[in-house]
Amino acid sequence: MILCLFWDVAICFTDIYAIWQNMKYQNQKYNPIDFLVDKLVDTFAKVKDFDKLQESEEGKKLFDLIIKSITEMENFQILFLNYYIPSANKSIADSWNQLKTSKYKHFLNISKEDLKENLYETIRLGYVGLFHKYESYLKALVDATDFLFRDLREENGFLTIQDYCKKEFGINKITNSHHHFNITKRVNYISNAIKHNDGFHREEIHPDFINPDIKKRIEVNKETFKIDIERMKIHCQNLQAQMATIYLKQFLDLDYEIIKESIKPELKESIKTKEKLMAEKKNMESILSDFRR
Repeated sequence: MILCLFWDVAICFTDIYAIWQNMKYQNQKYNPIDFLVDKLVDTFAKVKDFDKLQESEEGKKLFDLIIKSITEMENFQILFLNYYIPSANKSIADSWNQLKTSKYKHFLNISKEDLKENLYETIRLGYVGLFHKYESYLKALVDATDFLFRDLREENGFLTIQDYCKKEFGINKITNSHHHFNITKRVNYISNAIKHNDGFHREEIHPDFINPDIKKRIEVNKETFKIDIERMKIHCQNLQAQMATIYLKQFLDLDYEIIKESIKPELKESIKTKEKLMAEKKNMESILSDFRR
């Protein structure tokens, strides 16, 4: 069944991401492209009927999106952490050396801390880019998942992801659901401060910033920014399973007599089968609980 198949695939991507992250910290000489492809081949070879997902236009679209999202977010992280931020630090060091050796240094009231604003501005702009990446990814993921389950939705009267979230969670627009998740709420707060308040805190200060100096622009160091990128990447991986869960949950909400039609004959009348389905339904409610905040 396409629902269960995609669920297995989504879980596989989450597992691959966790292995990939661990590999990065153990061996800095790995080729990330080779590693990703090797892990995909090894992992999906274990997924029953995975070739059926790849045979359909809908399945290939979703599969390609997930691969693209993993590599894009990884490249974004590398760009800022390995290039932009080191360049900002070099600029600070160069400017400080110029100030120290200037014949006018006694007239220049500029501290090294003042020069760090260049670094903080670079990181703040990183948050703008990070949230934009997330917005684009979420919209594409929702569209691709709805496209994948289009026939199943029409046959059973299932709701689209957008309509389901509106009915069950009161989310009028799924692409504006960032306030339901801690990491997206944080990144959005910093991003909006840059775009709408010149980098200063907004009236409703995010709880992550305890008693901030509202006369100063938001300052985030490199390590915190790195952690936030990692958290966002994990969140994006989790969304893949959550989007599939929305359709799986609607399937399990059907009358059991209808569900039985999709179950193997030898399992249809088993009490354990029904109990297992009910347990899985409860588990799915837990997976989607983030949307109820």
